[in-house]
Amino acid sequence: MTTTAEWRLGDRPATFSFYLTAHACKKNPAAAILAAEMADAITIADAKGPEVAKRLRDAGLEAPILFDGMGYKEEVELRPEVWARQQVEAGAAHILLPGEFIPWDRDSDAVLTDIVREQGHIAADLDAMMLIATDIRWVAKRTQLVVDALRSTSQNVALVLAHRADPLSVAGAVPGLRRVASKIDGLFQLRGDHGAIGSAAFGAEHASIGLMTSTRHYATAAMRPRRRPGSSARLFVRPLLDWFLASDAAGWTAAGGNVDCSLPCCGGNSLSRFLDPDLDARWHNMNALADFASYVLNAAPSDQPTVFVEACRGAASQYGLAGFQGPESPKSQLTSWALS
Repeated sequence: MTTTAEWRLGDRPATFSFYLTAHACKKNPAAAILAAEMADAITIADAKGPEVAKRLRDAGLEAPILFDGMGYKEEVELRPEVWARQQVEAGAAHILLPGEFIPWDRDSDAVLTDIVREQGHIAADLDAMMLIATDIRWVAKRTQLVVDALRSTSQNVALVLAHRADPLSVAGAVPGLRRVASKIDGLFQLRGDHGAIGSAAFGAEHASIGLMTSTRHYATAAMRPRRRPGSSARLFVRPLLDWFLASDAAGWTAAGGNVDCSLPCCGGNSLSRFLDPDLDARWHNMNALADFASYVLNAAPSDQPTVFVEACRGAASQYGLAGFQGPESPKSQLTSWALS
C-alpha cells in the first residue's frame, strides 16, 4: 500500500478508510496510525472523535480523517452546528451532519422522505454532508424511493446500513446497494464490511470498513443484534472474501484444510494460529482488507464493477471444493455479489 503522505481523498475516483472507534484510537494510537497508513484515510466514530483526532495529529498522523458522530443512535444528541464546527477545528476531510436513523415502515414512505428532506436542508445550511443510517429494508425493497429521495436534496450523503447481523444478507440488499451507489453522486458508505468495496466499485466515492463486528454495520436495540458466543478472533479470509472465527480456521486445519495466508502480514503461516488469544488479528485483517480494496479500486474505473464481481465469483468457487475441508457454502452476501 502507498503511504499516507501520498494519498488524499479524491486522488482516485473511489477511496477507502478503516472505521475505528474513538475509544480504540485513544487506547492504541499507534494502531490507528497504522490503519491510516494502509488506507486512504480513517473514519473515527463517536462524538469524541475530533478530540481524539487532535491527539493523533500530535502523534504524527497525517492522513485524512472523517468523523461519524453516531447521532443516529437514540442516546446520542449532537447539535449540527456545534458538531460541524468541531470537525472543522479537527481538520476533517469532509464535514458530516451528526446523523439520523430511518426506521422501516412498510405502510408509508413518509418517514424516509421527511427525514431526508429535513437533513438535506440542514446539510445545505452548514455546507455539510448528510449522514443517514437506514434500516436495510429501504435499500432492499424500496430502492428507487431511496434514490429519488437522496437525489432530491442535491446534497452528498454518507450512508450507514442497519440490520441485526449482516445488512447485505437481506434479499434484494446487494442489487439495491448497487443501484444506489451507481445513481447517487458523491455517496459515502460508512461502517460497512468488505461489501462496501462493492459499493465503491459500482460508483460510491468512499467506503469505510469496520474491523469489529459492531463496527461493520449498525443495529438498533430493537433489532436485537446477534452476537456469536465465545471470544475467538474474527478473521477476514482473503481467498474466501468473508469473515470467519479463528476457531473455524482451526477446525479446517485439523481436518486437513489449507488456510495459510500468503500476504506479508502472515508470511504464509496458518490463520489457525489466531486461536491463541494473545495474538492480535487486526494486523492480518487490515492487510487482507487493504489488499482486496487496492485490487478493486486501483483498477480502471470502468473495469471496477467487473473486477469486483469476478473476485466474488472466484471466491465463491472456492467453497465446498473436494479436499478443501473448509466451509461448504458461501454466505448470502457473497452469493448475491457473485450473481450480480
